[in-house]
Amino acid sequence: MRKWGIVGGLLLVVVAAWPLMVGMQVASTVTEAHEVRLGSAELRHQMLEYERGYLGATGRSRLVIEDGGQRFVLEMSHRVRHGLLGARGDSFVDLDALEAPPGSPIPHLLRSLDLQVHTRSGLTGGVTARAAFDALRLDLATVPEFAEHLGSADPVWLELGPGQGRFAWSAEQILLSLDLPDLRLSDRHTDLRLEQARYVTVFKADPDGVFGLLPDYEGGLGAARAVLTAGDGVLELQRPRMDFLQSTHAELMDSHARLQLDTARLRRGSDEVLALQALDLRTGMLRWHRATLVDLIAQVQALEDRALAPDQRNALIGASVAEALQGMIEDRPALTLHLSLNEVPAQQVVLDSEFGLRGTRQDFATRPLETLALDMRVGLGLEWADAVARAWPELGLDAWLQSAAAQGWLHRDDEARQWRGHLEVEAGRVRVNGEDRTAALMATLFALAGGMF
Repeated sequence: MRKWGIVGGLLLVVVAAWPLMVGMQVASTVTEAHEVRLGSAELRHQMLEYERGYLGATGRSRLVIEDGGQRFVLEMSHRVRHGLLGARGDSFVDLDALEAPPGSPIPHLLRSLDLQVHTRSGLTGGVTARAAFDALRLDLATVPEFAEHLGSADPVWLELGPGQGRFAWSAEQILLSLDLPDLRLSDRHTDLRLEQARYVTVFKADPDGVFGLLPDYEGGLGAARAVLTAGDGVLELQRPRMDFLQSTHAELMDSHARLQLDTARLRRGSDEVLALQALDLRTGMLRWHRATLVDLIAQVQALEDRALAPDQRNALIGASVAEALQGMIEDRPALTLHLSLNEVPAQQVVLDSEFGLRGTRQDFATRPLETLALDMRVGLGLEWADAVARAWPELGLDAWLQSAAAQGWLHRDDEARQWRGHLEVEAGRVRVNGEDRTAALMATLFALAGGMF
């Protein structure tokens, strides 16, 4: 019986001391100054005051964001409640202490949104803040920072449904997200509406815990539906979305961006002008040496800050870019572009291309043009080309296609119901649809140069 009494006493001591232990752990997390660089932006968060009690705490902190000479300062007061696995709190933005660049509309928007900020800190570290806001209807023409750019006193309405944003900070990653169930921007000429819009990005620290100038990240933004109305024209997009990713392996960095939408329809009055399905646009940077890119960005920024004549600055920047490319060439860096839309061959548009460098440092130094490599394939559905030609006759698309075919750049595949073309550049040779056109293109180049060579 005495043993159980001792155990019960120890449990009571632990229970009584637990809020103090949680408070100490949370205090060590939130009072630590956090500083990180994300691309060109620098973020610093620091507790100015923190008074810890038994079941809770109060504090005041400052968040500073600097980017390209622009400085934004936000001060907040916090009320913290100690819980079983960490702490939760309510934060209040001090709008009187807000600092923003001259002409920035952010202070006015923050005052209009009536933010409610809730924070959480766990026992293992890290801080998460969630900012919720109620519906907003604001005439941007009444906001001085916007009005000076509008050029008219007509109302420009910004309408937001209730939404929320989220910010999570830990030693391994930083998360930013924003949910806007309903967003509308309109004036008497145009109307743009987004439904169920969302943005999220996660930045990842490197093995040393540094985010740096070119951090790895992944994220996306999109909406369930987007509608743009201008006069009698209506453009409607179903599920437009963009994903982006950057990752580093063995010092080589790959970056990808992808834009997709299910359908796009353009109407004028009651007539449907153009309909697209299954749009997929992808771009990429493959096998770029990360440290070399960081050094190049630093060199360009240093040159931009110096008082140099434009010609001299451009020459030095060009030399820095050439030196960086020479250092990366053996990694075979490349830029890629892929575009496809519509699934019916006669209505398809397809583009696949990869442009990059091939060879050695010596090749780049002595024969730079021969290190360029390009592989590009194009397919244009005949029905798609006819639809565009009818909708925008001023483009002269049909005449352009016929001219390109006459010169051998494209060929018409009636069986596949497509215009097709294939361009290859490698080792100083140019092939168009399998035919070597190097000599012809060099003659054209010399003719256009007017005897410069």
